Amino acid sequence: MESLIPSLVGAPVQRAEDPALVRGEATFTDDLTPAGTLHLVVVRSPVAHARVVAVDSSAAQAAPGVWLVLTAADVAHIQMPPVPNEERNIPRRFPLVQGTVLMAGDAVAAVVAASAVEARDAAELVEVDYEQLEVVSDLDRALVATPLHPGQKSNVAYDRSKGDVEAVRDMTGAYVVSGVVDHPRVSPAPMEGRVALAEWRDRSLHVYMTTQGPHLMQEEFARTFALPLNQVRVTAPFIGGAFGGKFDLAEEEVLAAEAARRLGRPVKWTETRREHLLTVGHGRAMRGMYRLVAAASGKIQGLFLDWLIDLGCRHRYYGFQPITPRMGTGTYDIANYAWRMRGVWTNRTPRGIYRGAGRPEATLTIERAIDHLASEMGVDPAEVRRLNFVPEGSFPYKSAGGYTYDSGRYEANLDCLLEVAGYGGLRQQQIEARAQGRLVGIGLGSYVEVCGFEDWGAARIQVSPDGSVTVFVETQDQGQGHRTTFAQIVAARLGLNLAQIRVEQGDTGSAPYGYGTSGSRSVAHGGAAALAVASRLAEKVQRLAGHMLEVDSADVELVGGRARVRGTDMGVDWQRVVDLAFTTKVPPGEEPGLEAEIRLPSGGYNFPFGIHLALVEVDRETGAVRLDRLVAVDDAGVIINPMLADGQRHGGLAQGVSQALWETIRYDENGNLLTSTFVDYLVPTATTLPSFELAETLTATPTNALGAKGIGEAGAVGSTPAVVNAVCDALGRQDLQIPLTPETLWRALARVDS
Repeated sequence: MESLIPSLVGAPVQRAEDPALVRGEATFTDDLTPAGTLHLVVVRSPVAHARVVAVDSSAAQAAPGVWLVLTAADVAHIQMPPVPNEERNIPRRFPLVQGTVLMAGDAVAAVVAASAVEARDAAELVEVDYEQLEVVSDLDRALVATPLHPGQKSNVAYDRSKGDVEAVRDMTGAYVVSGVVDHPRVSPAPMEGRVALAEWRDRSLHVYMTTQGPHLMQEEFARTFALPLNQVRVTAPFIGGAFGGKFDLAEEEVLAAEAARRLGRPVKWTETRREHLLTVGHGRAMRGMYRLVAAASGKIQGLFLDWLIDLGCRHRYYGFQPITPRMGTGTYDIANYAWRMRGVWTNRTPRGIYRGAGRPEATLTIERAIDHLASEMGVDPAEVRRLNFVPEGSFPYKSAGGYTYDSGRYEANLDCLLEVAGYGGLRQQQIEARAQGRLVGIGLGSYVEVCGFEDWGAARIQVSPDGSVTVFVETQDQGQGHRTTFAQIVAARLGLNLAQIRVEQGDTGSAPYGYGTSGSRSVAHGGAAALAVASRLAEKVQRLAGHMLEVDSADVELVGGRARVRGTDMGVDWQRVVDLAFTTKVPPGEEPGLEAEIRLPSGGYNFPFGIHLALVEVDRETGAVRLDRLVAVDDAGVIINPMLADGQRHGGLAQGVSQALWETIRYDENGNLLTSTFVDYLVPTATTLPSFELAETLTATPTNALGAKGIGEAGAVGSTPAVVNAVCDALGRQDLQIPLTPETLWRALARVDS
């Protein structure tokens, strides 16, 4: 395979997407309002658990502008796609609740009107009679409460374990530390909420929507409405962020499609911010218990993890949940490992995907356990990590959790961090600060995460007669900069400039079938596929140019917009080769035209890693945390565009820090959401964060030709434990739970003072 042009791959190329976004010319789903579009608004339950006794929609149906009111009976025949067959304990989902409300915000009815204002006004006229039931408001209550779902023996949806649980749990050693780590619910909270615009033509369904996986949504709509795939088209225009919250099919999106089918008009649903915080799949939502055993040297001998997952009232995206125990040992070489995981139903919003999906939960838990061990031993946390890291010569490494890590240099990564941060000096400054009575803390967060899910990536290239190149990819950009990244890869391989390359995505009518974007798979799968298909096309161009130049194609290279004989100035321009390709004068055995498509099998998962450092000071009087420094040393293999990668790291760091200090979805004992606006649900701003200090090591992966690993989630995985460990270090406590709000820490300090 030809090498890529260094000036393009690895260069901080400006994003091609930005001009349209900055000028307000980019099209988002909510910008689309075809003639005759109707608007859908959902009537939601104000209570968390109740039997729906009656629904009176007569006043709403008579309201101005109303075309349709849907109630439970109208959609009882529509069952949303199930989880895998082996999960028999998972109830089916319907677009509207069938008889029993299971969470505050559950969809009870839907109103369709000529305008969104008329639909909202009419929705308030729908009268629902509720018979309230016992509310299962948290995990502890769920374990003993009456089952939420008929026919189930308890609220435990599943109870799984792996390893010799009793033996590992009961191990003894020189040091034994145990504790609990809460992972509160958090919301993806992207800038743009979910939107769906559905219309039917010639018995075919076309849905414009905010989704991370257009082809996956095409399949789910097809199953839901019993249609062949070629009668369903999904188009995703520009998307203003997703973070996992736009990966599965939502009830409201099905309602829009059903209303459009009944009315023969386009129907649009636009999520409000309150609806998003109330109903979108919440991330994290679990509690982990650890018990770690170590020898006198500090070498870990055994680890037992016990997880309780708050599934909410029904499933959303389900398959990612086993990732957490499989990543439970983190960056450490732990031979004796066992775990138990129980998923539990509660009267809360379903648990869903959120940036990192399973890896942040595993990382925060093991990193808290490591710091707990270091505290118990009176040893620097960096040295406890160094002692227990998977050795560099052990890769590929089969972890006790079951994954095979592709490549890693954890100790070198740590050394880089210690040098960049000036770790020795920081510890000395901390000693001086504590002598002054100041609560200064330093925390580390080492992580490894699994990326590159799914079995293959897909891409197609089509060259037009004027020489311009269009690349169709199956991944879905939500702000990461895929259009620029993939253009760099293709332009480098074809020897063209970026202006000649256009990247298309997000339309099942033109994009090759694929899995979309999740789990940081885009460059490893989509980028590798783009490189492979560009190489296939390049080989044809080299054959055509070789024919024109009367040389062997192996002697032809593509560079600077020309096909040139290696080591000489002899060559032909790109356009001349294209002109030949679109004639009948192509060499024998070649077809006219220049296009290619590929489905590139995955070489396996890839495992990016890194270590973050946080320096904090806690105010004794108020409990407020000041984050003075955050240093991140990440290793994602070969980076295609460092500027875009750093942008992804910045965003992830902001979310990880915010989870440690501010963000949490809160309910009262009756299941009412207390954080339904950004006044109550706190998200970070530029003024609340320091300037991040970024460095990197480079350990290529053998799983793809680019050597690239995932980078989209790294910041959100490593920063949370770094900040939490820093605050625990400042207070000398190992039992603090996130979010570490001023009130939480003030109360902790008050207990110490008393």
